[in-house]
Amino acid sequence: MEVVLSGLQEVLTLHNILIILASLALGMIVGCIPGLTVTLGIILLLPLTYSFTSASTAIIALLAVYVGGMYGGSISAILLNTPGTNAAIATTFDGYPLAKKGKVKKALDVSLFASVVGGLLAGLLLLFGSGLIASLVSGFTSTEYFALSILGLSLIAGVSGDNIFKGILGGLIGLFISIIGLDVVTGVSRFSFDTMLLYQGITIMPAMIAFIALIQVMIKSAEYINAKGNNGNISKIDNEGLTGKERRSIMPAILRSTGISSIIGVMPGVGGGVSQFISYNEAKRTSKHPEEFGKGSLEGVAAAESSNNTVVGTSMMPLLTLGIPGDGVTAILLGAFILHGIVPGPTMFTNQGTVAYAIIFGLIIANILLFFVALIFTRQVAKIVQVRYSYLGPLIITFCFAGAFAANGSRNEVILMMGLLAITYVLVKLGISVIPIMLGMILAPIMEQNFVNSMTIYSGDLLIFFKRPISLAILILTVILVWSFIRVNKKVAKISAEQEKNVQS
Repeated sequence: MEVVLSGLQEVLTLHNILIILASLALGMIVGCIPGLTVTLGIILLLPLTYSFTSASTAIIALLAVYVGGMYGGSISAILLNTPGTNAAIATTFDGYPLAKKGKVKKALDVSLFASVVGGLLAGLLLLFGSGLIASLVSGFTSTEYFALSILGLSLIAGVSGDNIFKGILGGLIGLFISIIGLDVVTGVSRFSFDTMLLYQGITIMPAMIAFIALIQVMIKSAEYINAKGNNGNISKIDNEGLTGKERRSIMPAILRSTGISSIIGVMPGVGGGVSQFISYNEAKRTSKHPEEFGKGSLEGVAAAESSNNTVVGTSMMPLLTLGIPGDGVTAILLGAFILHGIVPGPTMFTNQGTVAYAIIFGLIIANILLFFVALIFTRQVAKIVQVRYSYLGPLIITFCFAGAFAANGSRNEVILMMGLLAITYVLVKLGISVIPIMLGMILAPIMEQNFVNSMTIYSGDLLIFFKRPISLAILILTVILVWSFIRVNKKVAKISAEQEKNVQS
C-alpha cells in the first residue's frame, strides 16, 4: 500500500498536472488531423521528455498524448467522415450521419462521455487487476491467437451490410495486400515482382491513409467542385448536447464495449484496430434498434469510442507486467521505457513499484482531465477541420503525405500510398467497402504468424485448434457470431425496405 500511495503522490504535483494537460491538448490536435497519428505525436514529444526530472513523468506525458489522440480522432471522424486515427474508423459509421443531421454537439458529447468512461474503467482495471488478467492471457498460445484472428475475420459479415459477397471480396483483398513482401517466418519473397518497393510489404500506415483519408479527399473534392464550393461540409457545432436520458441509454453499449476491449486490449498484437469492430458489431447485434446503426446511432458512436479508449489502458497491462507491448503505440512506449531507464516486466511492480503505480495513476488522471480539456478546447480544435475545403483539402493531403513519409522515413511509403489510392478509387466505384479490406490487413499478420507457429509446435496437426478447449470455444463463438450477424443484417435490410415502402406510399 505504501508503494501505491507513493505512486499517487508522485503524480499529484502541479508540474505533472500541467504536463498532462498540455499533452492531452497535443494528443487531441494530432489525433484530430487526418494524416497525423498518435504514434507520430508520441515520437514528436519523446525528445522533449528528456528534460523532465522524472522518468515516470515522461511516460505519463506520452500516455496523455495517447489518451488525447484517441478522443481527437473522433472529431474529424464526426465532422469530416475521415478518422484522425485508425481506432476511430468505426466512429465514422454513425458519427458523421449524426453530424449530417445537425447533431454535431450530441455526437461529440457521446464520443467524449464514452471515451472518458471507457478510459477510466480501463485505468481502474489496470490498477486493480493487471496482474491477474495479464497472467491469464499469458497462458494463451499461438492456437488461441489464431482462433481469435478467425473470430476477427468473422466481423466482415457484420460490416458488409446486405452484400456479404462484396464484404468477403474486400476481406480477401485485404488478406492479399498483407502478404505482399518478405515472409516474416521463412524470408521468402511473395508477390514483390522483383522490385525493392514491395520487398518490405505494405504497412498499415500508407494503407490507412489511402483507404480512409485520401479517398475521402477525392470524394469530397469532387462534391465540392460539383456543388460549386458548397459540398455540405459540417461547418458549425450546435448547442444541443447529450441529455441525461441519452447518457443512461448508451451506458449498456459503453459497458459492453469496455468489457470486450478490456479482454482484447490485454492480448499483445491485437489492439484497438480489432476491438472497435468487435465492440461496434456486438452493440449492433444486441441493440433494440439495429436499423439505426450506420444512420446516426448514439449506441454506435458510444461503442466505438469507449472501445478505443479502453484499449489505451488495457494494452498497458502486458507491457507493465510482461514487458510485451499490447499494440503499435505501446511498442513505441516500450522504447520510451527503456530510454528512460524503466524495465517493464514481471519484476517492475517489485523493483520499480512507485514508477509503475505512478504511471497507472497518471493514466487515470489523464482520462479525468480529458473531460475538462475536451469541454474547453473541442470547439477550437474542431475549427482546424472546419475551414473551407479548398484550404482544408490541400492541408489534409499535405499531412497525409507527411504522415506516410514519417512512418519509416522512406519515399517508398508515399509511392505505395499513391498506388493504393488508385486501387481504392476503383474499388469504391465498384461498391466494395474499404472496411473489410482494413480488417483483412489488420488480422492477416496475426493469423499467419500464429498459424505457422501452431503448425511448427504441433507437427502440422490441423486439428489442434479443435483439441485445445479455449481455441475451440473461440471458434464456436465465431460460428455463433457469423450466424447472428447474418440474421441482424437481414433484419436491418427488411426494416429498411419497409421504411422505404412506407415513405413511397
